[in-house]
Amino acid sequence: MKIFINGELLNEDQAVISVFDHGFLYGYGLFETIRTYRGVPFLLHEHYERLMKSAASYQIKMNKTYDELQNDIYQTLRANGLDDAYIRVTLSGGTKGLGLWGKEHDEPTWIIMAKPIGSNPAVKSLITLELNRSTCEGDFRTKSISFANNMLAKKELEHRNHFSAEGIFLNREGYVVEGTVSNLFFVQDGKVYTPHEDTGLLAGVTRDFMIRSCQEEGIPVLEGFYRVDELQSAEEVFLTNSIQEIVSVDQIDGVTLPSVRGPLTDRLIHHYQTAIQKLGPDGHNKRW
Repeated sequence: MKIFINGELLNEDQAVISVFDHGFLYGYGLFETIRTYRGVPFLLHEHYERLMKSAASYQIKMNKTYDELQNDIYQTLRANGLDDAYIRVTLSGGTKGLGLWGKEHDEPTWIIMAKPIGSNPAVKSLITLELNRSTCEGDFRTKSISFANNMLAKKELEHRNHFSAEGIFLNREGYVVEGTVSNLFFVQDGKVYTPHEDTGLLAGVTRDFMIRSCQEEGIPVLEGFYRVDELQSAEEVFLTNSIQEIVSVDQIDGVTLPSVRGPLTDRLIHHYQTAIQKLGPDGHNKRW
């Protein structure tokens, strides 16, 4: 694998960062996972804008324009001979200032990795986690490289022998927040529901795309505060994730749902696939 680090493409055995990097020392940094189709990153504008907003909240200087990031991603894809790929872009605080640095992180570290897309599940089961979702580290949830809460959730699922299930995070008030690596949606009476951002969730790029898709399809979509039993009594439940796209849910804590990939889920999957097909071969994303 060839890995892009601060303007250089390096073999994976040569791709290293300093032990003084604030991403390593303090988990101080951000990342985005992006899927490419036919060599084109999907929803890259939206990923860039979220990264830019998060970097501003972390006071990490966003010293790379959209076009520069897009070009770096293309270089990384070509170096690895990939078209349909998983891309991870990492932006860390860099090495400047040993200790807790109170000033702007104006010399950040950029890392871009690309790997082939593996097989994605069409259906998942959900298990409510005993571990609560951690509170936001700042004013809003960022896609932080401090991922211990999610890692501990995965270990809990392994310990409970739910190896292929997706965990459901609840907040301390008992409301559904999100999956371990996904956002949650459910369908009832022709309407689509999803947890509100104020539950403490990460506002996923694919989640936002799905909300816009519902609006374009004329499907009412509501954001609110929901309990697990409301998911269990729903007509359809699905997950969204930038790499796995839209994944249907068949059961929640052992309760079987009445429909797997029901009519509204199917309609939204079709909308998503249509958007992918319209992704221009010139390497420019349209805003959907």
